[in-house]
Order: sequence, then C-alpha cells, then structure tokens
Amino acid sequence: MRAVFFTILLIGSGFAAGCGSSVKSSSATTSTGPSTGSNVLAIAVNGGPEENQANGYVYENAAFASAKICAPGSTSNCVTIDNLLVDTGSTGLRVFDSEVSSLNLPADKASNGSAAYDCVAFVDGAYLWGPVQQADVTLGGESASSVPIHVISSSMSGIPSSCSNGSSENDNSAYLLGANGILGVGVEPTDCFYAGSSVCDPSSGLSSPPYPAYYTCSGSACSPAFIATTSQVTNPVALFAKDNNGVIVELPAASSSAATLSGSLVFGIGTESNNQLSSSASVFTLACNEFTTVFDGQTFGVTNAATCAGPGSFIDSGSNALYFPNVPKIPECSSNTAAGDLSGFYCPSVTQSFSATNKGEDGTSKSTSFSVANTEDLFTNMATSSDAVQPALAGTNPTGYGFDWGLPFFYGVNVYTSIDGQSVPSGAPAAPWWAY
Repeated sequence: MRAVFFTILLIGSGFAAGCGSSVKSSSATTSTGPSTGSNVLAIAVNGGPEENQANGYVYENAAFASAKICAPGSTSNCVTIDNLLVDTGSTGLRVFDSEVSSLNLPADKASNGSAAYDCVAFVDGAYLWGPVQQADVTLGGESASSVPIHVISSSMSGIPSSCSNGSSENDNSAYLLGANGILGVGVEPTDCFYAGSSVCDPSSGLSSPPYPAYYTCSGSACSPAFIATTSQVTNPVALFAKDNNGVIVELPAASSSAATLSGSLVFGIGTESNNQLSSSASVFTLACNEFTTVFDGQTFGVTNAATCAGPGSFIDSGSNALYFPNVPKIPECSSNTAAGDLSGFYCPSVTQSFSATNKGEDGTSKSTSFSVANTEDLFTNMATSSDAVQPALAGTNPTGYGFDWGLPFFYGVNVYTSIDGQSVPSGAPAAPWWAY
C-alpha cells in the first residue's frame, strides 16, 4: 500500500501517485457514452497497470489513456502505450525507456549541441530522469510529428545530485509511478514555459540554467543546460495541425465509490462541433498558471504576479485527491492504520461536506461543493472492492501551497484547459485559462 500526496514540479505542474490494493474489484462499473470524433481520446479511471499484477495495487482517482508512438517519419516502427496518466497539471509526454526501446528514437539536443536530459523533481522527493528524444505521437485521431518527449530511464546511475536532491525515490518503473507514463496536457506548450516565458531557453536572460530541469552529460557527469524552447518536452496537443488550443476532460458524475469510470479527452476548444465552450462554463484567467480559491474564510491565491509568490490554487487531473490546507481542522489519518500509512489524508469520523469559491484573475468566481470521507474506511473497503473511483478522497498538502483540485473535482464536470499562446474561441480571454 502506497500513499503519496500531490507533488509540484519545478515550474508549477503537479500530479500524485496513488495508494492501492492488489485485489480485483467486485463493484459495479459506472460509465458514460463517450464523445465521438477524430479529436477524441478515450480515458478511463480503472485502477491502472498494477491492479491485476502480483503484489500490485489500485491507483485510485487516476485517469488513463493510450498513445501511439512512432519513430519520426515512420508508419510501421511504432508502439502503442496504454495506461498513461492524463495530467492537466503538467506538460509533455513521458514514457519509460522499456516501452520505446525498439523504436531507436533520435536524441534531442540542448543548446550546446549535446544530447539533452530532463529531470522532473517533486516536493515529496520523488523524481523522473531520462533523455529527451523525438517521436511522432498519435492521440485518438490526431497526430503530431517530431515531438520532444521525455524517455524515463530505468537506471539509477548517472543521475546528478541537483536532480535527485539526495533522494532515492526515482519513480523509474510502472510500479513506482503507478502508470506506464504521463500524458501532460496542461496550460503550457512546453514543460519549461512558465507565466509567458521559457525560463530554460538561452534567450531567457538568466545567467545560468535553472535546475532541476534540463541537463547535458559528459560520461557520468551531468550539468544543467539551456535548451531551445522548440526542443523542450512539448504538449503534443500544441503541435496538432488543428484542435491544438487546449483540451476538455469529460468524466461522468460519481456520487459514491465505483470500480471504473469511462470518459473522454477532447482536443481543441471551439474548433469543432463537439468541443464548443459551454455558455454555462465559467472561465478563470490565471496568474503564474494559478488562480484563487477561497475556502473556510481563507484565500489561497497568487499574492504577487511579478514573483509568483503566494499559495496559489490549480486544476490538476493528475492528483488523485483534493489536497488543501487543513483550515477547518478536519481529523487527519494516522501513519499506522489497518490500511497502511495514511498520514496526510483526512479521516473524519463521518463524511463532511464543504464548499469553496474559485476566482480568476479577472474577478470571475464560482462556488463548488465537495465531500471529504474517512480515508481509512475508503481504503479498507478497497480491500474487497478495489474501487478506483473515490470521489470523496482528500488530504493535506505541503506548507505554502494552496488548493489542489485533483481528479475528484472532474467527476461530473467538463473541465477545459487552454494552452498558452494558442488561439481562443471568440469572446474568450487570451490563453492560458481554465473553465468549468
């Protein structure tokens, strides 16, 4: 049983690993008729790749999808990878080297001409390390050519200390990550593009490359490096010929635990008949890729847009719960429970109901109601049900962070995320923004 809370990437992205059980489900499956069209990719909350493995576990509240990966220019030298975590809180496609080793993908280069490596480091000490390589990527009926992707190394050797920060928690396998990779479809076009600029590009004006981010290596010695924006790990959607300005995550409502939930990842906003921005949706503009949530009388938002200071809030399908500061003093779980170490999750004696108000930088506001259940009860019940859908799962988050609206928020709500720098539907504010 694993319990890892949500984690934040260097430049504001986030996702969470799960907690699980190895038993199979006996619960009913909840589904909805998915959207159809060439711009639609099926997604499912189904427990992930480890559910039916020996000593495996259920990855709760994680939406998964498949991608076809090909060597650039080839239509036959390809593999299809399933169980990719759909993550609106990060940017770019990240897959394990074992999944694409047969493709012999070409290396992407840093600004000094050497092969580029990418490091994704998380607040909880976990990280991903590996080379940047180019691939053609197909999602549903949409394709992008020569996409820089992050190929996660299965080796623990050669990882610079500025990436690992002394941690041994390299999520370099499907078992550790809980997925076969990550499909990052957040609000930025590349994973080092933040608040209107690419801080890893040599034109950023920085005197030295930021880290942990991109590296080049000489033998076993790796050092931070600048890399051109066009070579950074890229949101594949931004490179589509059309339907390239954002995505819509569509999942049905879940009023209680369930084995699985099926839905759609729709590409484009306002570009096709099936992706129009709903007239009832509220659009939230961002500061530093974050917005404001008012909860229990306290405000969690960016206090200084110039420095991005403040405990901002964010929308993140890659987080497996709602994570927020414990301002209402909800009882927290113990590190020693029958369901394992659940410290960091909430354990009220009975399910509690709350509401919070989300606000955009332009003043748009909208209230949302949610429930918080006893995590120990949920996971104890999973020992016999293996329910991957847990709409009332919630926990605390690290000091200094605001409200993480993880996957439970997405149940029953169409959530739009627009991509920075791309065109927007008529009447919508300039990207990036999100809406529901």
